[in-house]
Amino acid sequence: MNHFKTCMLVLLAFAAQASAQDVLLAGKAQRVVLLAYGTEECPDPCVARAPQSDGRQWVCINNGGGCERMDVEVKQVLLGEAGATRRVFKKGIGEWGPSFTDWRGEVVVNQEGDRISWSPAHLRGGKTYIESKKLRSIRNVKTSDLGPDADDLVALDAVLDRVSQADARQQRRSIGKE
Repeated sequence: MNHFKTCMLVLLAFAAQASAQDVLLAGKAQRVVLLAYGTEECPDPCVARAPQSDGRQWVCINNGGGCERMDVEVKQVLLGEAGATRRVFKKGIGEWGPSFTDWRGEVVVNQEGDRISWSPAHLRGGKTYIESKKLRSIRNVKTSDLGPDADDLVALDAVLDRVSQADARQQRRSIGKE
């Protein structure tokens, strides 16, 4: 029974990753939750990798710190589809600690497959800026290539223009026009 439960948790985790839509959105972070391994939303990685029945000894070493979740109220979808007015982003905590800090403000979040990155949204003169060291790339466009200012800020619209140019270039290549 215990193996069945573990297998189901692993299958659910893979299904959730496979169904996640790539998205870039702006919104308001509602809360950040840190979860310990072994909770319902954060399966223990060692249990999921345990040998099934051959009886051999094994060791599992993991330097992760559990899981984290950020709930975001979606205000604007910039790329892709958000699917709802609220979006929950989940990821494992690596050896360097959580990447979702307890930020309760405007954010820009990018999800590409199982990679999730985010930045606080800084408003200046009616434009939104992101921190290039937090949200490092969007669709393979490095935000640092756009010349961050002294505060490490890059205009979000400039990044989106570069992403649009890269997408158009890729589309021309795929039809043989470049």
